Amino acid sequence: MSLNKKLLSALILSFLFFYSCSEKKQEANQDELNKNYSNPSYVLTQAKNILGNDVKETFKGRFDRDSVIEVIAGTETSNKTQWGIRFYFLKMKNGELTKIWQTDLLQGSFKGSLCDKIKFPYFDHELVYYNSKDYFLGSGGGEVFTYIINFQDYKTYYAHLVDERGKPVSLFVSDNIDVPEIHNFFVGIFKKDYPALKLVDKDIQLRY
Repeated sequence: MSLNKKLLSALILSFLFFYSCSEKKQEANQDELNKNYSNPSYVLTQAKNILGNDVKETFKGRFDRDSVIEVIAGTETSNKTQWGIRFYFLKMKNGELTKIWQTDLLQGSFKGSLCDKIKFPYFDHELVYYNSKDYFLGSGGGEVFTYIINFQDYKTYYAHLVDERGKPVSLFVSDNIDVPEIHNFFVGIFKKDYPALKLVDKDIQLRY
């Protein structure tokens, strides 16, 4: 074998060795990331590093068609000028959790609420479901805010139950719902507690 051929073989072997080591290092880093993001406390800390201490809820899951690490974070704002909750879609890019999208500021509070991932057969990814439960309800009536958020398509589906004294219990369901399964879900969960509820075409804003 000539000297040139020996040098070429040595270079190829060196390249393959370093490529293999690099791949193993990347796999080890990915395994470490996956392990860290399996810890809810770690997920919450990382979300707060990006969004601040207003973060109240976090979920790791698969919220679109990608297979990278994805996190949903919910923040709550309450001050003299605005109040409500907002959801953020965070995704791993180049080894860092990055903000991709956020909802508008939504009416609601995380105090006493139900908030979790939800899966519908129609979708091949997870969504987030929020229900304010009885936080805005009292002996004289009140309201319940509910949302289902599809982060793949950047859509927020909304249903609003209103219980006014002396009036039928009303339910408004947003007209952007393009999946019958979601519409039926909203109606079904409220009809369990309010069988005689009335569906309305226009949202009702209560005055406190």
